[in-house]
Amino acid sequence: MLFAIFSDRASARTTGFALVIILSAACGRATTTPQPCLQFSSDLMPDLAGGLIRKDFRIANAWAIKSDQMIDSSGVKFPAYFVSADIIAPNGEAVPATWVTTQIVKPGLIWSLSPQAKKYTSWAKAGDSSTANITMENAGAKESVAGVLSNRPTAAKAGVNPKP
Repeated sequence: MLFAIFSDRASARTTGFALVIILSAACGRATTTPQPCLQFSSDLMPDLAGGLIRKDFRIANAWAIKSDQMIDSSGVKFPAYFVSADIIAPNGEAVPATWVTTQIVKPGLIWSLSPQAKKYTSWAKAGDSSTANITMENAGAKESVAGVLSNRPTAAKAGVNPKP
């Protein structure tokens, strides 16, 4: 059919190839609508920072997104939230890390999700029976990291020391 529309086979082949690419891309899209990125309560930053292994590090610029997954703690289901924030070293270098928690407006259960969160904090590691299906690949996890990266102050860019 494509050949009837085009005068030569090369044009038809190119157009057919482009249609296959467009249809493949459309089929690969997530069917869920991304949740809005919410600023994590500043009142809870000390609780999140309480899990830092190094006390000379700090946590700033935290953003959360509600997951479509639930946390199952001993048979009790809780909503899951991805929380990403910058872990800032004493020299000002910042690295984004991601946790999963049951609350974003009051203290809740916290698990380290990203490799950076697992490396720099002592929170339980996600993947236990409560958080078995929650990973950085779930909808919302990478979006919460994007919230951190797009809302960084200029001095907290990765690998950049703050200006005096």
